[in-house]
Amino acid sequence: MTSTAMEGGGRYNEHASAQAASATYALDLLRAAASSAPIGPAGTVTVADYGASEGRNSLAPMTAAVTAIRETRGADQPVWVIHTDLPDNDFASLFRVVADDPGTYRRPGVHTAAVGRSFYEQLLPDASVGLGWSSIAVHWLSAVPGPLDGFWFTSASPDQDDVWARAGAADWRAFLAARAAEMQPGARLVVVVGAAHGDGRERRSGAERAMDEVARGLDALVERGVVTAAERAAMVIPAWYRTAAEWQAPFTEGCGLALEELRFVDLGDPLWQQSGPDAYPAAVGAALRVSFGPSLLQDLDPDRRATVATELFDGHLARAIAAQPPGPWFAWRLAVMAIAKPG
Repeated sequence: MTSTAMEGGGRYNEHASAQAASATYALDLLRAAASSAPIGPAGTVTVADYGASEGRNSLAPMTAAVTAIRETRGADQPVWVIHTDLPDNDFASLFRVVADDPGTYRRPGVHTAAVGRSFYEQLLPDASVGLGWSSIAVHWLSAVPGPLDGFWFTSASPDQDDVWARAGAADWRAFLAARAAEMQPGARLVVVVGAAHGDGRERRSGAERAMDEVARGLDALVERGVVTAAERAAMVIPAWYRTAAEWQAPFTEGCGLALEELRFVDLGDPLWQQSGPDAYPAAVGAALRVSFGPSLLQDLDPDRRATVATELFDGHLARAIAAQPPGPWFAWRLAVMAIAKPG
């Protein structure tokens, strides 16, 4: 089972405000990297956006990058902005957002393209990328490494944890190897991504309370006959939140790139800060549905998938949160990295 794209039809754009808040913690590094981005083939600076989804959360980072590039290289500097995501991503929504947004990075001499393949492989020609950006994407694995006692990685048994840790390490190395091939000497890659609290088998995502409630909701759907026990047992979310040592490991092994900066941000719960107590339960239900629902429910046929997602996230989870005393349900942590291709 491979990873799948976020929920389409504009729903991810509408309900991914927590991811948008996360990206702001890396914009300083992105602007600094953009100001020194090398010029590539045909005199163009190529900016690659790895894991763009439906595009709304890419607008501010890409605008910041283009602005910094042109402040350094001149107001007429040609720029390619290339958005990448999985083949089943909703690219139609992405292009509509880029075309319609009045504050978009699109301006004369700035060109947009997309690549529909996994970023765990090389996507662009050798030594063509002058600046890379990836926001809240690299915690997704290329595929489900194996079974879990539950559906979320923190429920893994010791043996399962070892399997998932090896898969997480292999995917991170593959991501960096592909970027090392694509990046020009002197180019930089800025990554902001979900990170683990704790180390080793004590790692936590900061989402355990909500994921435990989703598990209870799935059990209730099994009891009602909406989902079979076999379908429930096969549900897995292929995400892996890495520790500091796991983020750093490839750079000590000779991956062809240099880790210039790594910092961690205890993000807390942006949805609580953004929505307020009354709107919070529905906001959480919608946010988890668009982000985790597609992978959790991907083996169901499309009509049932939509029905189950509505009952599970918009129904059970939102009601469970509303029934508890008001307060945040998440304690997200971010890793923020600046990575360079030596010149």
